[in-house]
Amino acid sequence: MTLNNDTRISKGFVAGLLDPRLPADTGIVGPMIDHGFPCAEDDQKPEAANYIPRPRYRAVSAVEGTALALSRECWRSVGGMDLRTFGRYGWGVDLDLALRARDAEFGLYTTEMAYINHFGRGTANNHFGKFRYLIGANSAMERAMRRVHGRKWRKLFPPGTLPQAAPGSPIAYTTHQLEQ
Repeated sequence: MTLNNDTRISKGFVAGLLDPRLPADTGIVGPMIDHGFPCAEDDQKPEAANYIPRPRYRAVSAVEGTALALSRECWRSVGGMDLRTFGRYGWGVDLDLALRARDAEFGLYTTEMAYINHFGRGTANNHFGKFRYLIGANSAMERAMRRVHGRKWRKLFPPGTLPQAAPGSPIAYTTHQLEQ
């Protein structure tokens, strides 16, 4: 499991990520989030303490690295996180992990039973400086993803998956009810 230190989690957060009603092929699961990958954003963006869980999950093509859980089978199959390639900032490690999990035929899901507020880059901005961090992290991610997945790595994700989605573009996910 990953969880950034600049987050607040909803009640029942861990139970939501480990919900046995999620599909049997679950490799990676993440919570809903106030800002991050569009496929995981909650339209209402409540305070985490006030989030009301909904018995639904979304089939997605990537899970936001701010908070995610991997099944043991997925971890063993894909070899965990590639910290050597994505180490300094960690940006892109979630995208690489998603691609490897998908290639190994694991399902990627965002559960509406868990939610986080992500305050975004507070620690990193203080440590590196705001613009230095943003430029450094983005360029390191771009280089690493190109090295591992090729120059057209962004095309491996449906439109609306990554945070740079154009306003009004469709968001790439499907929603399903959790079985009772």
